[in-house]
Amino acid sequence: MASLIAIRDAVALLGIAELNQLSRQFNQPPALMQAMLKQLESMGQIERVEVDEHCAIGACKNCPEGKACVTEAYRIKKHISA
Repeated sequence: MASLIAIRDAVALLGIAELNQLSRQFNQPPALMQAMLKQLESMGQIERVEVDEHCAIGACKNCPEGKACVTEAYRIKKHISA
């Protein structure tokens, strides 16, 4: 099984990583990968990316399926220093 550290590192290397992409990369079921990503998110390590920021083709608003192609995507959370 993939560790939370390995998943966080993969997100960092990819910049923006989609749930299904990580699921394939680590050979884990999407439900397990989603739970691990949610755990990293609750720990403040990563953040979920909004749809418009990561649409691969840039046409999600005009998608006839109503954004059916969109999956969850995450990136490393930027920590703001004082």
